[in-house]
Amino acid sequence: MAAIELRNVTFVYSKDTPFEKTAVSDMTFDFERGAVIGVIGHTGSGKSTVAQMLNGLLRPTDGDVFVMGKNIWDEPKKIREVRFKVGLVFQYPEYQLFEETVRADISFVRKI
Repeated sequence: MAAIELRNVTFVYSKDTPFEKTAVSDMTFDFERGAVIGVIGHTGSGKSTVAQMLNGLLRPTDGDVFVMGKNIWDEPKKIREVRFKVGLVFQYPEYQLFEETVRADISFVRKI
């Protein structure tokens, strides 16, 4: 069983409006536990959208996201639990939530 799976995932921003934009279209892939994966692409290619769907920050327009074999949207009220299993680190340290560096942000969790 893969640690993280996307199955036929599509995400559309501003669906059913004049500003509708498909960011991810029918994407399927698996991440095995312990794997190190790099995702690259041009600006606007959907990398951040995928990361936010894996973490439960965005819900796919279509398709399913699984973490450890469980669809993360089966129980929407428990979506916060997904964020303890799938971490998300922002690209630029200056945009971090609390600290100025990724290292300091990660260390912050241990201080609580």
